[in-house]
Amino acid sequence: MSFKITAKGEQLVLQQIDNLEQELKQVRFDKNIAFNACGDDKIANPNFHKLEQDERILVERIQEIQHVYKTAELIKVDEPNTEEVEIGSIVKCSFEYPDFTEEEVYEIVGYGESNVEENKIFYDTPVAKKLIGLKIGDETVMSVPSGKVKCKVLKMYRGWEDVEV
Repeated sequence: MSFKITAKGEQLVLQQIDNLEQELKQVRFDKNIAFNACGDDKIANPNFHKLEQDERILVERIQEIQHVYKTAELIKVDEPNTEEVEIGSIVKCSFEYPDFTEEEVYEIVGYGESNVEENKIFYDTPVAKKLIGLKIGDETVMSVPSGKVKCKVLKMYRGWEDVEV
């Protein structure tokens, strides 16, 4: 599967790779110190084995992210679409549960940009998949653990600064 990535997502992914490479460099440094401290008796040094494991995990994670980055489709988002929900759209929705209704604002983002605390959801999540392609006034039904939820697109914004609090 090829992921979609925006210019901002590209910057975040490259920064993440850089951070992981710095962490790997530190783990390798620490591993070298642990190896020298234990001499030929590596078996007696559990710290060395933990650092070896950490190194393998970091190398695999870096390779995974680099592969995604190299195969990703770059999506150009000059300004959010305010007509139809797509990657880059900022959308206000009403969620009608059996006992209550709530409103949420989400930004649909590409790979590497999701942030739940900032209401930025990855385009491949179940909620985003249901929203993509909808227009203001359109409704959809989503399945959640407690049952079905009716979702209606209320408004779309050009930027977060336009969102009413």
